[in-house]
Amino acid sequence: MGLYGLPRYTADIDLLTEGRCWGSISSIMETLAYTCYQKTESFAQFDSEFGVLGQIDFMFVNTVDGKEILQRSVLVKDELMGKNLVIQPSDYIVLKLMAIANNPDRSPKDDVDIFEVLKLNKNKLIPKYFSPLDMDRIFLFADRFGQRMRIQELVEKLFDDSTSKIEL
Repeated sequence: MGLYGLPRYTADIDLLTEGRCWGSISSIMETLAYTCYQKTESFAQFDSEFGVLGQIDFMFVNTVDGKEILQRSVLVKDELMGKNLVIQPSDYIVLKLMAIANNPDRSPKDDVDIFEVLKLNKNKLIPKYFSPLDMDRIFLFADRFGQRMRIQELVEKLFDDSTSKIEL
């Protein structure tokens, strides 16, 4: 969120990688004194001893769609964080919708994150090194995850006139 131009007040780091990298990731994280406390086929959460270094969450992509998200990533140079590959804002929204579909309890926090990215787009504040929001793609995945009404409500919330559309 920070590299999209939004403040983020959490102390965790979220990373996206291919599932085939799990063995290397696990080994490196153990070397760095992190313990994996939750692992599924698509997700792993690590925490440092006593939680002093913060949590690191890995999301694993194993599908063609997931690998395309990685391919569309942009190398962003930031004074504080250095050079990082960052997923496109459209893909960020898609992943948030998928997370909500998998765990509806996440929706209050994730809805706010989605709304803030939509608001950045409406106000033309998404940094130029990212592609404009691809609303067709977002709606395609919203349909796939059963989240079309959610994204429509968030888009409509941005505008007084609900017939307005986000610029593509």
